Amino acid sequence: MTTLPAKPAIAESGIAHVLAEDLLVAELGEADQHHLGTVRRLRSGDPITVGDGKGRWRTAVILRGNKGSGKSGIQIEFSSEIFEESRPLPEIVAGFCLPSLDRARWALQKMTEIGVDSVHLLYSTHSSIRRSGLESGGHEFGKLLEVVREAAMQSRSPFLPKLVPIDSIENFVAAHPKCGVCTYGGKSGLSVGDPVVIGPEGGFSDSELELFVRSYSLGNNVLRSETAAVLVSGVLAMKRSGLL
Repeated sequence: MTTLPAKPAIAESGIAHVLAEDLLVAELGEADQHHLGTVRRLRSGDPITVGDGKGRWRTAVILRGNKGSGKSGIQIEFSSEIFEESRPLPEIVAGFCLPSLDRARWALQKMTEIGVDSVHLLYSTHSSIRRSGLESGGHEFGKLLEVVREAAMQSRSPFLPKLVPIDSIENFVAAHPKCGVCTYGGKSGLSVGDPVVIGPEGGFSDSELELFVRSYSLGNNVLRSETAAVLVSGVLAMKRSGLL
């Protein structure tokens, strides 16, 4: 099937957006059917967009299923060719030392809406988060993946951020040697292009600070981890767009 440049952008459509693994198969998962049919209360003939989270998407219309399928048992029919949007560059890569899971969910939701490309879940010396369940395949990690997915659909983003299971700061820096760190008393402003680590409210140990080649300032106040995560994401996204 022909892939065409997207015009207009998916965010301009103003209609409900869902994610699917295959844009050639007009089939939605049960959760998405429930969302469109029961939560959004869409009816037969209502338009939606369906994306793969990698920049490709197409329009579709709602079709009701069989009478016995219930309110959430709906089907779709594609109504356009596949469009494709280019990923903004450079990518925004963040290492996030997690606070409590509730606060982490809120932060990941906002980071996704803003347009962060990759979030690495991290722990440090002063992190309070427990690591169990946040590894690949872990129950809590699965919940965070769903938060990111729902936020991407809510914000009608053509791209689904990559969420990386929890790891140590040391391993993240080893994989991203040019990364900087946001810390009270940082010496420079945020720059687009280099990965950035957002730390715990308790700060970093001296040995952890020595890992980084640069430190960024977020102002004169000590910020909560989730506040810093959203601030960093917003500044980098605005700078990448040339709006700041």
